[in-house]
Amino acid sequence: MSYTFQPIAFGLFMIITALTLGISWYAARQVKTASHYFVAGGGVKWLVNGIAFAGDYLSAASFLGIAGMIAFYGFDGFLYSIGFLAGWIVALLLIAEPLRRCGKYTFCDALLYKIEDKGVRLAGAVSTLVVSLFYLIPQVVGAGSIVQPLLGLSYEVGVVLVGALVIFIVATAGMVSTTYVQFIKGFLLLIAAFMLTIGVLWVAGLGPVEFIAEIIDTSALVTPRGTMNGALFMAPGIKFTNPLDFASLALALILGTAALPHVLIRYYTVPTPADARKSTVIAIAAIGVFYMLTLFLGLGAMYFRTVDPANQNLSAPLLAEFIGGEIFFGIISSIAFATILGTVSGLIMAAAGAIAHDIWTVYLGHKMSDQETLRMTKITAVGVGIAAIILGIIAKGQNVAFLVGLAFAIAASANLPALVSVLFWKGTTARGVELGIWTGLASSMGLIAIGPTIMGAGAIFPLANPGIVSIPLSFIVTFGVSMAQKN
Repeated sequence: MSYTFQPIAFGLFMIITALTLGISWYAARQVKTASHYFVAGGGVKWLVNGIAFAGDYLSAASFLGIAGMIAFYGFDGFLYSIGFLAGWIVALLLIAEPLRRCGKYTFCDALLYKIEDKGVRLAGAVSTLVVSLFYLIPQVVGAGSIVQPLLGLSYEVGVVLVGALVIFIVATAGMVSTTYVQFIKGFLLLIAAFMLTIGVLWVAGLGPVEFIAEIIDTSALVTPRGTMNGALFMAPGIKFTNPLDFASLALALILGTAALPHVLIRYYTVPTPADARKSTVIAIAAIGVFYMLTLFLGLGAMYFRTVDPANQNLSAPLLAEFIGGEIFFGIISSIAFATILGTVSGLIMAAAGAIAHDIWTVYLGHKMSDQETLRMTKITAVGVGIAAIILGIIAKGQNVAFLVGLAFAIAASANLPALVSVLFWKGTTARGVELGIWTGLASSMGLIAIGPTIMGAGAIFPLANPGIVSIPLSFIVTFGVSMAQKN
């Protein structure tokens, strides 16, 4: 499909972008110390943090990728929504309050609150960096996809544009501006999903239950993948023909949420462990509502055939254009772009903290003042942002929800076994944690490299997502090494 410049959509885009930059400039004046930069001084209210959680978590994968997945694969696409939401139950029950008690700035601080060890610090920092970069790729891919129809610019220009904006946001005010941006775009995203869902049902002339029943009852349903029975489209098996593929992805999505570094550091921004729990409950409520609405976004895009066969990620914006013309398209696309800005900001914060705080300051022993730490972190943020731009250009055309699924698998494999062991098992040793992290990283990335994602039909490993193998393997190594050292 070809896209042209749309002036009304461009105007709305500029307004939302200007507001985002204004927030960042204002917040920058409040940043005086490293604590303010990394965790907003630990003074964020639990309600604000809960919505910011939602704004951080509801990324390009949620708004763009899942809608495209459902439009192309029906029920199998909706699995991403189910998995992303279920992961928050794990975060609430296992991670929220204990993490707030032991953390300071980064994921590594939580790992080392009982056992200070340089090997663990390095492994955790590398894991944070790898997971953040893997998660950054789909966000910038989504940005490039949005800019094409929104501004009539090339995909590559869109990736560079979002990279430059986010580098500005993070390098000026850190977690203070990131929190504000995520809070506002969390609300905007929920409003956008409601508006689109109402539009779908209004144009279809059906209620929610009747709309889904209409699709199931259609014997010759026209989908982006060809004509098929509606009941078949709404049943498992179109994308995940191998049940192990289905199970592996589900395991990665459910366990990955509680191990994402950019999500974990948000727990340090509230004053108390109780606030961490309450903000998680708010996040679950907001995220749950949103993911229920993604079903109608994806099915609406399929039903009205507002899909670009070359880019699944444009299904939701093109649906908005079909329902409400250029103005609605501009609103939805601009909100999607703001969504990407908020999520990418959090990811770059996590990656920059791992490099500047965990590796440079602690592991390598470069003692610095608060001002020197801030300067080093901002320089690091610029470097991470540039790396994200390059990787985003390389990954052009990939479905962003699929790419995020891989990031979740790596996070669940490398980070979760270490974090759960440190928080809940007194017998955990430093070597167990360290080797468990390296095992999770190596096995998950190695299996992705020899799997269908990279090797296609000639793949050595048959599953697209490695979680069902790499996650248990990391737990086994963490537990086994720790037990061996104790005996």
